[in-house]
Amino acid sequence: MTEKGDAEETSRAHLRGLIEALIFASDAPITTKNLAKLASASVEQVCNIVDELRHDYHGRGFHLDEVGGGLVFRTNVAYAPFIRDLTNDKPARLSRAQIETLAIVAYRQPITRPEIDDVRGVDSGPVLKVLLERDLVRILGKRDEPGRPIIYGTTNAFLEFFGLGSLKDLPTLREFTELTDESRRQYEDELGDSPNDDAADPGSDDAGSHEP
Repeated sequence: MTEKGDAEETSRAHLRGLIEALIFASDAPITTKNLAKLASASVEQVCNIVDELRHDYHGRGFHLDEVGGGLVFRTNVAYAPFIRDLTNDKPARLSRAQIETLAIVAYRQPITRPEIDDVRGVDSGPVLKVLLERDLVRILGKRDEPGRPIIYGTTNAFLEFFGLGSLKDLPTLREFTELTDESRRQYEDELGDSPNDDAADPGSDDAGSHEP
C-alpha cells in the first residue's frame, strides 16, 4: 500500500473509532448530523461507517440501534435477564390500560383526552397522568375549539422505550393483528403485562397498590 493509501486508511480508522466513541459517550441517541459536525466529517462518511458498525456488531452482546431519531449502543435483548441481575434493575412495566392508551396516542396523534376516552370507553385521565410523568406522552398544545382541549402526542422517550427510530417504524394494525398467539404473548410480556394479568395498578382504570 502506498504512503497516501496508508494515510487514508489511518484517517478512516480514526474516524471510525471517533464515531464509536461519540456514540458510546453520548447520554442520549445522537444523530448522524451531529456526529458529522463533531467529527468534522461529511454525513455521507458517517452514514457509511455507521452501516459498517451495525454489520460488525450484529449478533454480538451489544449492537448499534437507531432509536428516537439517533444512534445508541444497546445490549442484546437476549441477555436482558442477566443484565437485570447485574444491575438489580426491575424491567420497566406498563399496565394494560397504559399500553392501550399509548397505542391510541401513538397511532392517532395529535389527539385530545375526550377523543382517547371515546375510543377506550372510560376516563383516561389517571392513565395519561402517569404516562406524562414517565415522559412517554407530552402535551403538544391546545386545540382551537370550544373548551380548548389539550392535545397529546408521544415523546422521544417513547421511541427509545420501544426501540423505534421514528413513528414510521410502528407496526401497522394489520401486522399486529396477524401476530401468532405465541408472538402476542411474548409482546405483551415484554411490555410488562401478561395476557391473563388483570391486576390493577396506578395509572390503570382501577388504581391499586402495585408499582407502575
